[in-house]
Amino acid sequence: MNPSDKRKSEYRKMKAAFEWNDWPVPTPQSFHHWTLARQVDRLVTARESEPDLGFMARLMALCSLPRTNPGSRLQYKRVNGPYKLIMIAGGDNKLPYGNLPRLLLAWVSTEAVRTQSRELILGASLSEFMRKLGIYSTSGGSRGTRTRLRNQMDRLFHAQVSLVYEDKYGKKSLSSLVADRISLWWDPKRPDEPVLWDSKIELGEKFFQEIIRHPVPLDMNILKAIKRSSLGLDLYMWLTYRTFSLKKPVQLRWRNLYRQFGVNPTKATDRVTVDNFRRKALRELFKIKEAWPDLNYETVRGALILSASKPAVAPRHLRVVK
Repeated sequence: MNPSDKRKSEYRKMKAAFEWNDWPVPTPQSFHHWTLARQVDRLVTARESEPDLGFMARLMALCSLPRTNPGSRLQYKRVNGPYKLIMIAGGDNKLPYGNLPRLLLAWVSTEAVRTQSRELILGASLSEFMRKLGIYSTSGGSRGTRTRLRNQMDRLFHAQVSLVYEDKYGKKSLSSLVADRISLWWDPKRPDEPVLWDSKIELGEKFFQEIIRHPVPLDMNILKAIKRSSLGLDLYMWLTYRTFSLKKPVQLRWRNLYRQFGVNPTKATDRVTVDNFRRKALRELFKIKEAWPDLNYETVRGALILSASKPAVAPRHLRVVK
């Protein structure tokens, strides 16, 4: 089967799965839209490509950032078992949210592990940095991609994070700015134009130490294939960590998963809210499995069952690049 026929077959399979589960099915009618056909192409490419090793800080894989706009809120908290993430907006910024801060954190974590340095060089132009994140749209305007990216960079890099672990035996925590120093020299109106000085950040010391001491390995190809979905990104990063050392199947209730990944954890007792979340999560899990065929999961009434899975990034790839 040639590549074109293979992708058509993948598209038909995914479309049938979406229809069977009563999920919304995008139609591949416009090149400018992120259609189901383009998603299939990215997922197949990720599956067939040599893994592109990346990393995410453990606590950021376990406790997700806001998925939707938190509005005027200046503090955010997310709990996952004994782990807790607290984020406070910094400077005159608001809280980061959506898919862009997740892509930024994956790049930051990967560079920190690769270079073993707090100082990270972002690049000479905005377009160059966006390509590193797997973003190829450089649309401007108030809602354009580069405008939203600069806004989310300001929100994320100026934020303060507190990472907490607490069980019956005790409690430990750390607090740090995401970045102590930030130098962004790009001209948003000229994204392709190099500037005289590199834009760069210097990570907060404790945040940097958390990244390099507990990095979760990721395949950046998969991350970029699902980059449009905040929930998909959260699930992939969490599954990579959760299945890494899993020895036997574990059953997870959907209401508990909603508390971990849902928009409003206080609604975890609402059946309609949890059921809507379940449908969205299963749609993202289906797409993740397209790029990561060895991911083993199944569903039973009210729960998701995870089983031991061969990692998307093989152990031979897990070596820090000096």
